[in-house]
Amino acid sequence: MKMAGRKRNVPFQNPDKLEENFQKAQRSQPRSILRRLVSDQRGAVSIIGAFTLIAVIGIAAFSIELGQGYQKKINYQGIADAAALGAANAYITNPSDILLNSTANAIANANGISSANVTVTHLANYSSTVSDAVKVVVTGSVPLFFARILSSATSYTVSVISIASLSSSTTPACIIALSASSSGVSLSGGTRVTAPKCAVASNTTISVAGGSTISAKATMSSADTSVNGGSNITADTITYGTLASVASGSSITGTQLKKSNSTADPLAGNAALAAAWTKLGTYTAPTTPAVPAGEDFQLGYYPTTMTFQGKTGTLIGSTWYFPAGTYNIRSLNTQSLTLSIPGTSNVTVSNSVTIGGGGKLLIGDGPVSIAAPVTLGGGTSMTLGAGRHYVGQISLGGGSSVTMGAGDLDVNGAILIDGGGSAMIVGAGNDAIGNNGSGVAINLSGGSSLKFSDGAFSANGAITTSGGSSISFGAAANHIINGDLNLNGSSTFGAGTYTINGAFTNNTGGTMSGSNVTFILAGSLNVAGGTSVNLSAPTGTSSYGITDVLFATRTTTATILGGGTQDSLSGAVYVPNSDFQMSGGASVSGACFMLIAKTVTLSSGPAAGTMCASLTSSSANSSNVTLIQ
Repeated sequence: MKMAGRKRNVPFQNPDKLEENFQKAQRSQPRSILRRLVSDQRGAVSIIGAFTLIAVIGIAAFSIELGQGYQKKINYQGIADAAALGAANAYITNPSDILLNSTANAIANANGISSANVTVTHLANYSSTVSDAVKVVVTGSVPLFFARILSSATSYTVSVISIASLSSSTTPACIIALSASSSGVSLSGGTRVTAPKCAVASNTTISVAGGSTISAKATMSSADTSVNGGSNITADTITYGTLASVASGSSITGTQLKKSNSTADPLAGNAALAAAWTKLGTYTAPTTPAVPAGEDFQLGYYPTTMTFQGKTGTLIGSTWYFPAGTYNIRSLNTQSLTLSIPGTSNVTVSNSVTIGGGGKLLIGDGPVSIAAPVTLGGGTSMTLGAGRHYVGQISLGGGSSVTMGAGDLDVNGAILIDGGGSAMIVGAGNDAIGNNGSGVAINLSGGSSLKFSDGAFSANGAITTSGGSSISFGAAANHIINGDLNLNGSSTFGAGTYTINGAFTNNTGGTMSGSNVTFILAGSLNVAGGTSVNLSAPTGTSSYGITDVLFATRTTTATILGGGTQDSLSGAVYVPNSDFQMSGGASVSGACFMLIAKTVTLSSGPAAGTMCASLTSSSANSSNVTLIQ
């Protein structure tokens, strides 16, 4: 039975023990609380939600700030692109780094970007395909608002880059020295080169000395450009590869640019030239016809009528008239009389033709075949009408003459015309001329003359003329000369290509003229002695020749204009392996005069360069303006 109100006895505890127990309880309390917290799931969603909310707010803040940055970057990129393209286009008309900077900044400023945030750089030799470029960098800051919850920064930087190619030269080169190791372009002795619309270019040096002058749209040297001795260069741009030096008393006027540059051969790989080279050394051999032996035909004063091969002739005055027909003659001797066979006839001579002093041979239209040499002198003449003609070697002298009507002509030998006003005229048709056995196809001397009309032309040997003589060629797709062309008198060239398997020379004066002509040489070009030259290359509308090419040779022998020659040359003088030299008061100009040589040395006289329309692609280092980054 439980007793009400009984009091429980509590054992007595040592005070030290009580302190120890208290400290144990204190140490175990955090672990106990943590265990209870982990095991207790009440309020877990609220805690996770709090952490998640912080992350969501941070992501939202960064998204907003980055979006603003991307938008600004897109805006800046458009401005940088416009600035780079604008600066590059301005550079075309005035290649100046100052203009690059001012133009790019002006465009950026107009779009709300201060110059402090724009950097413009001229990148020389940018890549293997782009010679020069302009780089525009636009920078700006984007302020931070929401993202400052997680960062102490107040803003971040946005930067964009735009690069545009520069058209380093829109000026085509009209005087070009191709050698990469020789002297390049060299002027001395007061020489003047004028090229107001094109460039003077050298793949090595340009040297102007001795009071000489270059006045051009541009000059370009891959190595040094030097001016001394009271000389000057005036150009919109003076581009040099290594050094531009100007001695006291001399000057360079224009924007100077230092950068690597080279000028390509504008006619390298030209298909028309390649085809023309293959014709050097070719020719059309003349044909010797097979003719009947015939009978001797000799004229006399008495009797006044005679019959030959059934045809009766009559002597009237000093002329024998025979009717038209077929005549097969072995040896023909007119003495000092005239033989006239008018009308259409077929005449052959198997042995020889002799026309005495003052005598004449007149044959009308129809074929004439003379399988023997024809030698005329003492004022004699031979006239053949239109028809197919074959003759042996022709020798004229003492004021004699030969006239042949239209029709193809074969000369089985040379044409030799000597002095006293002797002359030969050949009508339109295809002409094939042989030689005298010593490599001479045509020789004119002593005031003689020879004129060919239109038609294909071939001479298997050299053509030589002396002072006071004249030669004229008709128009033809090609004139083949299998030897030198040495013209020391006057000459006129009909339209077409002249393929000369040798040198082209005129050293004793006279005149040379021709339009729509191209000369393809195996040897050198040498014109001196006061010769007056007026030659023009074919244009794009010409029927014959190679457009804008006047002279072309692959020889390594020097090309020379000298001795006071006054040359009007319209077209390209293309001598890529030859040193071009002009001296002795010579001068050269033309509607489009281009010079493409291994080296160019001008020591006297003026030279004027202009561009030929089909060759404007010879611009050095030119390119279209485009964005490349």
